[in-house]
Amino acid sequence: MSAIGRKGTYPKGTESVGSEARPYGKDKKNYIADFSNVGEQVDLTAPGVGIISTIPGDLFGIMSGTSMACPAATGMAARLLAQEKNILKMPRNQKRSEAIMQFLAKNLSSMGFAPTFEGNGMLK
Repeated sequence: MSAIGRKGTYPKGTESVGSEARPYGKDKKNYIADFSNVGEQVDLTAPGVGIISTIPGDLFGIMSGTSMACPAATGMAARLLAQEKNILKMPRNQKRSEAIMQFLAKNLSSMGFAPTFEGNGMLK
């Protein structure tokens, strides 16, 4: 998984501005963060720069990383799968896992980066 950022979407003065780097996607506001995973192992990308998250003490903080992109992708996948009653009714086995992966693969959209940066794209 890689972490995508979008210029102008995180609070001013945060460290997120320092993560802006080439390459840029079809929309020049989108970029793969300078800290992101890249290479053949990347399957998809998700928002991972300047994410408002909870922190200890019932507080909120700005965080960045592929560790922020992963829950964003998981949430998007859950939202998409919630509408797929046929898949959800399947027994929990290898066939269901394969059906989930095939369904999610059909719901990826390229953001305009090479596969080594975005894999097959971002869940839509």
